[in-house]
Amino acid sequence: MKTGRIVKARIDTSGRLISEGRVLQPRVDKSRLNSPAAFAPDDDAPILTARQLASFRRVNPPKAVDPSRVRKRLKMSQAAFAHVFGVSVRTVQEWEQHRRKPAGAARTLLQVIDREPEAVRRAIGL
Repeated sequence: MKTGRIVKARIDTSGRLISEGRVLQPRVDKSRLNSPAAFAPDDDAPILTARQLASFRRVNPPKAVDPSRVRKRLKMSQAAFAHVFGVSVRTVQEWEQHRRKPAGAARTLLQVIDREPEAVRRAIGL
């Protein structure tokens, strides 16, 4: 990826971007942002009505799972757990020593491993 040089810039009172006394031109073509195509629904993602949006229920993120408890229940070493479930040993160590918390997909994966470890093994081909 080609990148330009980094310049120090500021925004003046009219909202223009100024660098070294000259106005910088934006790289975005603003006419394309306001075109009808930008607001047209996709075939696979139609625009939803307010009623449809209200019908969705909020999904709560999974509760935190203790990776150490999961690993010990499966009677696996940190290295084996990391290898089998596709994370680094360092990541497992960071979780277990509470320097980092599993988030997002990792938290969901740990919850599934905790509930159905054999299903995860089947799914990843072990």
